[in-house]
Formats: sequence, structure tokens, C-alpha cells
Amino acid sequence: MYAYIVDKNGFIINSYLIGGVVEVPKEAIDVQLPQPLSFVKPKWNGKEWTEGETEEEKTEREEKQLLESLKPSPNEIADAELEIKILTMLTDLEVVQ
Repeated sequence: MYAYIVDKNGFIINSYLIGGVVEVPKEAIDVQLPQPLSFVKPKWNGKEWTEGETEEEKTEREEKQLLESLKPSPNEIADAELEIKILTMLTDLEVVQ
């Protein structure tokens, strides 16, 4: 189990293992995050954990994820480079036009 220190807006800035070597500060929140974690950006509202990610942040995160998913993998790039080399060679040998 963990205890959490949150900033003035309720966002986690530090966590402590309860029963660990380091003493847990008295202001730490020992209400566990829901599992499986359903929040992208957990926020403590004084009573419970809520989603702290704004719609703008969510849109930006999803756009970045989409762009990342559209990038070819290193293997796909290597395959394309090989294909270009083969086509160039076949064109130079006039096997294909």
C-alpha cells in the first residue's frame, strides 16, 4: 500500500510505501488509487481520487498517440529501404521500367 503527497491542486507529487523504510509524512493521503488504475492523471479532490486530465490534455494525448501509431517501425523502414534498393537495381538493369 502507498500513501501520497499531493500539491494544492490535488495532483500526486510524491508517494511512500506504507511500512517501508522511509517514514510516511502525516499529511500523506493513504486512500489507495483504484485498481486497475482507471485514471490517466489521478487527482485527489479531498474525498476521493478522480480524473484530473482535462479534455484539452486528453485530446492532445490522443493526437500524440495517433501520430505515434502512424509512424513506421524501424523494421518497416528497413524493409522499405531494401525494397527501394531492389527496385533501383532492377530499373538500372532494365528488368523493370
